Amino acid sequence: MKLKLLIVGAGMYVCGRGTDGFGTVLPSLYEAYRCGLIERVDVIATRPASIQGLMEKNNRLNERMGFGFPVHGHSGADAYRRALKEIKPDCVIISVPDHLHARVAIQAANAGSHVLVVKPLAPTAKEAKEMIQAAQKNQVYGAVEFHKRFDDANLKIRDMFSQGKLGDLLYIVVNYSQRKIIPQQMFKDWSNKTNIFQYLGVHYADLIYFVTGAKPIRVMATGQKQWLTAKGIATHDAIQVVIEWSLGKKEFTSIIATNWIDPNTSSAMSDQKISLVGTKGRIDSDQKNRGVQIVTDENGIEDFNPYFSQLYTDTTGQTVFRGYGERSIHQFLRDVSNIKLGVQKPKDLRNFRPTFEQGLVSTAIIEAVGVSLKKNNVWVNVRG
Repeated sequence: MKLKLLIVGAGMYVCGRGTDGFGTVLPSLYEAYRCGLIERVDVIATRPASIQGLMEKNNRLNERMGFGFPVHGHSGADAYRRALKEIKPDCVIISVPDHLHARVAIQAANAGSHVLVVKPLAPTAKEAKEMIQAAQKNQVYGAVEFHKRFDDANLKIRDMFSQGKLGDLLYIVVNYSQRKIIPQQMFKDWSNKTNIFQYLGVHYADLIYFVTGAKPIRVMATGQKQWLTAKGIATHDAIQVVIEWSLGKKEFTSIIATNWIDPNTSSAMSDQKISLVGTKGRIDSDQKNRGVQIVTDENGIEDFNPYFSQLYTDTTGQTVFRGYGERSIHQFLRDVSNIKLGVQKPKDLRNFRPTFEQGLVSTAIIEAVGVSLKKNNVWVNVRG
């Protein structure tokens, strides 16, 4: 079944705004259109310049992919409300600042649209629960775009854990960081309304939950404000979070260290590593160094991740977009199509997808982290 899709937001993740690339959402839709999943796409942004930039990216993708599909752009503060009424989209992808997620998602659910929210689900558990209630009330499917669940490296980690090859889990250590250009330029309009754990660390908070099925009990967070505050951006440079998890009668601890002040000359936009240590074994996954390094006069040394979201020319000479970022979006569209066809119901997906209900777990962690930071690094119970 072909879907009418509404995208709210036209930033870096949607179309690569501020970069030389095309983002993840827009090129993923080319693959969905090629597979017969999409009939029409409408994109909403608050500023006309954002829509103009998106259409320019789309024109370049048309040339690169060798085909185009109907993309309609709209701008204005209330443009998404009008689009929900007039277009009546089958589904909505929301990629706006975190503090706007609940407002847009609830209105989309109330309009009868299935919803995919780019992480995190929301900044607070209260907002997340309101989103869950709206989805359930309107019998629509709500999901969070946690693409790390679709990374083969992380699926292998999950299998190793579920098969008992690590024994009893003792601790997990995550290091995750990005370049200064992210808060200083790309997200400068709203970087002071979030923090680096909420923006970046939430990926691994969800991944730990996905891998282990454990329940977060309490958190303790510390953070540093130096470089960004000196630049007039009122947010943390770095945050370190300790989370205690319960798994049946046993517990383990995770440490997630995040920052977004890496040098802009670093070899990749994201530097990320995860280690899991158990009583029978350990796993160390360097998720920046995927074994492909590129060196050019123009860009210097780049650690290239061929598995996330990349354009390729395949063996038939056709340009394709592949990776676990694309798989995440494609899976949502496929699920919505199946729901519309009556093949499955939203409740059938609760244990198998990053649904709103599952997204509440990492949102509750985010909220507890914020409380710990405000109260001088005290331990805070996680209340989901």
